[in-house]
Amino acid sequence: MDITKFKGAIFDLDGTLLDSMHIWHDVDEEFFRRRNLKVTKEYVDIIKNMHLPAAAVYTKEKYNIEESVEEIVDEWLDLCAQGYLNNVDLKDGVYEYLKSLHEKGIKMAFATASEKAVCEETLKKQEIFDFFSASAYVSEINIGKTEPDIYLLAAERIGVDPHECIVFEDIIEGIRGAKKGEFTTCGVFDKSSAKDENEIRRIADYYIKSFEELL
Repeated sequence: MDITKFKGAIFDLDGTLLDSMHIWHDVDEEFFRRRNLKVTKEYVDIIKNMHLPAAAVYTKEKYNIEESVEEIVDEWLDLCAQGYLNNVDLKDGVYEYLKSLHEKGIKMAFATASEKAVCEETLKKQEIFDFFSASAYVSEINIGKTEPDIYLLAAERIGVDPHECIVFEDIIEGIRGAKKGEFTTCGVFDKSSAKDENEIRRIADYYIKSFEELL
């Protein structure tokens, strides 16, 4: 892939740049354990593209949780904060690849369903935060990644037309959403979405197992 064909690049965080999907699994497990409940695959599939308040509303209603939506969100953030800071690393080749794009003058943004308070400190700790010119959060628009809105917002913030921008995503929903916005897409392997690899390969313009392939 010749990255110089593009003026901008938009990156998902969890599962794409950050090896972090296990953190949310741990959060779900602990949250449910405290209430003598079991995490189901159906539940995970439903909430994985929601921002936290929407996921908290769904969780509260489905399981009759006593705490308020705000209290549920606070509990999730408390559970994941230490995990992100202490148990999350960059995926292989990420630092080197972002640095190379930055040196080439390609504008970069990240687009994520994670919360600002959680991810920005992690990016700073991993020394990649300053590579990005902008960010976009699902919580800002209340529309998940099945639609192109978050990618369009990120592209607008870096001042690049979607047709001149590539989106890197590890989940099939994100690839589909970005394609709706007429972005070029690159699927990124993550074990949490391995079951969708064939479909991601089919619809994405590019697919990589590791960013080391692009160096």
